[in-house]
Amino acid sequence: MGGDHETAGRPPHSGDYRSDLIASLTRILGEWTAPEFLTAVAARGGVHLDAAAIVTVTVLANHGPQRPSALAAHLVTGASNASKIIRRLTEAGFAVREPDPEDARAQLITLTEAGRKVAASFVCAGDGLVDELLEGWCASDREVFTDLLQRFEKATVALAAGLRPATTP
Repeated sequence: MGGDHETAGRPPHSGDYRSDLIASLTRILGEWTAPEFLTAVAARGGVHLDAAAIVTVTVLANHGPQRPSALAAHLVTGASNASKIIRRLTEAGFAVREPDPEDARAQLITLTEAGRKVAASFVCAGDGLVDELLEGWCASDREVFTDLLQRFEKATVALAAGLRPATTP
């Protein structure tokens, strides 16, 4: 377990990682975040949006209403591109601009009921994807995999929190 990935019968991964785990995680993240993958999975759920719109809907569903600047930061893009994505979502009826109750000069982008339905369809599509990927796995393997992945997730979240710069009041 955790040996050299070339001797384990797997092709070498880009980056030539010493750890099979990081090589596999990098490959999975690369696949799961690829625009073609995102749009294809969403299309399975009957939603036909571009990858940036899918990520934006997901951010709004997971984090609630956001200022455009916060959305741009989540999307790792500039304000101009975020504005274009927001415009596409508002024109499609999936999001609205509302006044920010904390700052009358600012706006919040909020999902509409239709946008929340789209987000829910992403969840269903994701559940279906995982079911497909784990097809043939016995229940105990699924349970062990889930337990270990949740443990890894918890450690990742804790580490990430420690890496973030402290905010001043």
